[in-house]
Amino acid sequence: MESTYLIQRLEKPKGFINPFSFGATGNGILSKDAQELLKNIWSFDYMGSSKFEWGAVPKALQKIAKYCGEGRAFTSTLNLEKEVYYICEKKDKSEVVEVIKKLGKNEYEPFHLKEYCGFEKNLKGNEFAQRYVGWLELDNGFMFFVNKEMYDATSTLFLSND
Repeated sequence: MESTYLIQRLEKPKGFINPFSFGATGNGILSKDAQELLKNIWSFDYMGSSKFEWGAVPKALQKIAKYCGEGRAFTSTLNLEKEVYYICEKKDKSEVVEVIKKLGKNEYEPFHLKEYCGFEKNLKGNEFAQRYVGWLELDNGFMFFVNKEMYDATSTLFLSND
């Protein structure tokens, strides 16, 4: 797997796509069909960096859709300070688990994330970070959640052919 550098924060769905979220609109635009599918599953948080533009989010989602559609997906739960649900490619599951565990302890070391992730603080109960309940890792194409409803809806969307 590549080093984890870009992680898109996800919030509970708002029923619309945030026009200021780089990965969904603007230069890295998702199709209108994709926006319609996702707007009731999660909401993209504004990341504040052009690294999240130029197709990074659609590329990661396409990768996830491809391995899910080909039956190469793995889903499971980790018990950290909270239940953490994740979706990844089968061949990457042990590395993905290690990344999630490390992010839960310290998202700054050994990582050098482009933007604040909020996962560690969410697990530790930080009030501000409770708004982030899902994450889309863009470098390797996996997702993880502390919100079971979002995980279930995401699983239904991507794994409905399994």
